[in-house]
Amino acid sequence: MNETENNYRDITELYTLSDALLQTVENATNPEAQLELVEPLVTVLADSTDVLTEEYIGLAQDKLARKQAAKGKIESALRRMYVAIHEFNTHAKDARNAAHAVVKKIKRQLEQVIANFVGLVTLSLDRIMPKPDIEALKQRHANIALMLHQASQGAH
Repeated sequence: MNETENNYRDITELYTLSDALLQTVENATNPEAQLELVEPLVTVLADSTDVLTEEYIGLAQDKLARKQAAKGKIESALRRMYVAIHEFNTHAKDARNAAHAVVKKIKRQLEQVIANFVGLVTLSLDRIMPKPDIEALKQRHANIALMLHQASQGAH
């Protein structure tokens, strides 16, 4: 499998994680409340992953004219996911809720997806995620830390 296919699978893994969120409904003591909690995040994940896969395919086919439009769509899709995760965390009070572990995996997967997109298009991470998440991302992905450093050097 080549890098393009691996990167595409990194994006589509978000569908699998979305399904894992839905599985927490089946195993919950109160399935209705659990569905109410995870459904908004599942919906955003599905819609945003659709956008990311479509844009990744276009960028992978080296459609240069598409780059600027893709940047906005990618940032918007990622931002919607991070907002939905924040909303979930705000409403999910019970730390024992199985969905917390899945959401943690989703955040890590999003970091990998962002790292993959950084190789294709320059993203404005401050438009996508909160500052603590940017710092964590920089620590786990050296190429993103380098990109941010180079961008800051170019701004001066």
